[in-house]
Amino acid sequence: MMPYRILYLDSVDSTNAHLLEKPEKERVGLVVCAREQTAGKGMASNVWESKPGENLTFSMGADLSFMKAADQFLLSQAVPLGILDVLDAIIVGQTHGSAPTGMLTVKWPNDLLFENRKLCGILINSTIHGVDMGVSVIGIGLNVNQMQFKDWPTHPISMKMILGEEVELEPLLHQLVASVDQRIQLLRTAEGVAKIKEDYLSRLYRYHQWGLFETDEGTVKRYVDGIDEFGRLKVVNEDGKSRVYDVKEIKFL
Repeated sequence: MMPYRILYLDSVDSTNAHLLEKPEKERVGLVVCAREQTAGKGMASNVWESKPGENLTFSMGADLSFMKAADQFLLSQAVPLGILDVLDAIIVGQTHGSAPTGMLTVKWPNDLLFENRKLCGILINSTIHGVDMGVSVIGIGLNVNQMQFKDWPTHPISMKMILGEEVELEPLLHQLVASVDQRIQLLRTAEGVAKIKEDYLSRLYRYHQWGLFETDEGTVKRYVDGIDEFGRLKVVNEDGKSRVYDVKEIKFL
């Protein structure tokens, strides 16, 4: 595991933005964790709602220079799996005690759901040098102890809502950083990459299931058939025709 140092801030606009302001070399191995984010962001510029001191909002800088830029979606697969490794042990171990695959899933590309409700969001900003990756800033917002949310259309849920008790933030942060890094290190070998791909599909929300989506065709019914080599979602329509979608081209309903 790579050694990480943690910078705790009381308040910041965005932990991702704070880390991105630093020179690229200084981002490596640094975790910025804020008690409060005043302008936290999710995918597609969505605002990330988080009450001060009740959740984990942090960003970590990882050196991905061993990877090709064309393979960068592998990082979007590895990071949620690292978080799931921790959540599986805590949530599944304390609630159901059964296989976690149906409860904790990855909604493409990398949101984490608990029984179809949003538990964690991930936002990754990567530096590219020609055909190679550089340093990636991995932003993670995990709902831990918050009990009420304004943003009900996304049906958020927290660990406390699931477990019925508070979770200590600092030990959880250390667990998450170590686990995410462990998954990232698997990307250094062909065997590790194969495992990441396999594990990601095994936890993919609606994988090999029919569901409703919003696309350029309106509300449609599609069968989720996985992802392609660029990380685009592969779906099949009711006529058996396949199509791939990028992040902003399709929405889960």
